[in-house]
Amino acid sequence: MDQSILELDKQLCFRLYSVSRKMTKAYQPFLEKYQLTYPQYIVMLGVFEDGSIDFKKLSKKINLKTGTLTPIVQKLESLGYIKRQKNVDDFRKMNVVLTEKGKELNMNIVDVPIGLAQKLQLSINMYETLVKELDDLDDILTDILESKK
Repeated sequence: MDQSILELDKQLCFRLYSVSRKMTKAYQPFLEKYQLTYPQYIVMLGVFEDGSIDFKKLSKKINLKTGTLTPIVQKLESLGYIKRQKNVDDFRKMNVVLTEKGKELNMNIVDVPIGLAQKLQLSINMYETLVKELDDLDDILTDILESKK
């Protein structure tokens, strides 16, 4: 068997890992003015879409376990961007709700993806291709992982 298949530069997983880390670092300068880390930004994007979302639905939406999500939500709450409140229909559930400061953030933070897009200088075609390829890979991985349950 050809052992060259084990070389690091031939590993898809390593390429994804490396690109993911670099992408996170590329976002940081744009997020600093909002006092956000990249994981906090992802949570805020999830909340922006609905304005109010069940904590467990948010966890699933952004693919973070609830134990990992809890301290992020607590920090965002201390920054005044969101608040946690009991669901009026089911008091066992907790909603994450955008505050007025969070709504203001939603209007202003559009400069983050625009700034990053300018910095990356990706063509629309390349952007769309990357999104499609990554979505396809995500679907394949989801199918594999769900079939093991």
